Amino acid sequence: MNNGGISGSHWPWFKKMEQIVGNNLPIKVASDDDKGASSSGNTPRQSKRYALTTGSSAGQIVHVKPKATMNPRWRRVVLKISGAALAGAAPNNIDPKVVMLIAREVAMAARVGVQVAIVVGGSNFFCGDTWVNTTGLDRTTAYQIGMMATVMNSVLLQSAIEKMGVQTRVQTAVSMHEVAEPYNRQRAIRHLEKGRVVIFAGIGASTGNPLFSTDTAAAFRSLEIHAEAVLKGTNVDGVYDCTSQDNNFTFEHITFRELVARGATSMDAMALTYCEDNRIPVVVFNLLEPGNISKALCGEQVGTLIDHTGRIS
Repeated sequence: MNNGGISGSHWPWFKKMEQIVGNNLPIKVASDDDKGASSSGNTPRQSKRYALTTGSSAGQIVHVKPKATMNPRWRRVVLKISGAALAGAAPNNIDPKVVMLIAREVAMAARVGVQVAIVVGGSNFFCGDTWVNTTGLDRTTAYQIGMMATVMNSVLLQSAIEKMGVQTRVQTAVSMHEVAEPYNRQRAIRHLEKGRVVIFAGIGASTGNPLFSTDTAAAFRSLEIHAEAVLKGTNVDGVYDCTSQDNNFTFEHITFRELVARGATSMDAMALTYCEDNRIPVVVFNLLEPGNISKALCGEQVGTLIDHTGRIS
C-alpha cells in the first residue's frame, strides 16, 4: 500500500478524478437549518457514450449558465440515476465523464428553478443480486454492501455538482455523520426550497431497509417530499414495445396499465405500482445522450412518459 493507503494500481484513477472533479469544494455558509447537521430479465440495450469536454481546472468552481429556452414544467422532481449508467469501461468503476455530464445538466436545471432530488444506484461498484445468484451470499448482507456502494456514488456526484457552483446535500437513513446528513423529510424540503440539490443515497441508505431497490426508494421519497415526477435515467432510450417486431421501438407516452401489457422497462415493478397508486408520472430516458437530463428535469419530451392519461405514440 502507498499514496496514503490507496493501492498503486488504483492511484491513476483517483488522480484522474481529482483533476476532473477536484478535491476542494466551495465553502458552505451554515444557515439556521444547517446547524447541528453533518454534512432483470432483459439485457439493457447499450447506447453510445458521449465525451464531455470542460475547460475547468481542478479546484475551480464552474458556474453553468442555463439555456434561455428552458421553461420548467415541474417545480420539484426526483431523478433516479442507474448505477449501470455510471459504469466506466472497466468493471467496478465509475466513468468521470458521465458524472460530469450529470452534474452539468443538473446544475443547469437547478439554475432555472427546478428543485432536484436524486437517488443513485450502486450496481457499477457492487450488484447484490449477482453475488446472491453466484455465491449464495445472504440477500440482506449483499444488499447492505450494495447500500454502501450507493453512498460512494452519491458523495462523488455531490462533489461534481458542487464544482458547478450548486450547493448539494447527501442524506441517508443510516448513520454516516462523517459523510452525510441523517435523513429528515422537513430538512430535505427546506434544502430544495433554498435551491440546493439533495441526494438520497440509494438502496437501503435512503429508505432504511436494504431489501428495497433504489427505484422503490425514489418512488417513496418522491411522495414524501411532494415531488411532481420521478425521472429514471438509465442506459436505454425509454420503454420498449415487447409486441413490436422492431426491437428498437419505444413509446413516447403510455399509461401504467398499458405498460403492463405492451411495454418492457428497466424500472422496478414495485416502484411503478407505487407511482401509479399515488398518481406520480414517471419518465424513463437515456441519460447518456447530452441534453436529455436537463430536458427531462424541465419536463420536455424525452424518452417515455408513463402516467394515467398516456396515449400510445
